[in-house]
Amino acid sequence: MKKQETTTPTQEATTPTQELVSPFTEVKAMNHISAVNILIQAANAAQGAGSLSVRDSVLVAGAAEFLTNTQDANKKS
Repeated sequence: MKKQETTTPTQEATTPTQELVSPFTEVKAMNHISAVNILIQAANAAQGAGSLSVRDSVLVAGAAEFLTNTQDANKKS
């Protein structure tokens, strides 16, 4: 005879709620690093959606790499 497995009802996961912040408030606190990160995220989303040509994807990736390398060099100085 096989032992019958019993299952318990799943409990709702309790996750801390994040306070919603207006994007207009976020813009006021933006710095160079967060601005570059936002642009990279937007470029990745556009590329993932197929909105960029191969040429545009290469140029955007190169620009992002250039900017992030420039920021890294500035931090080391």
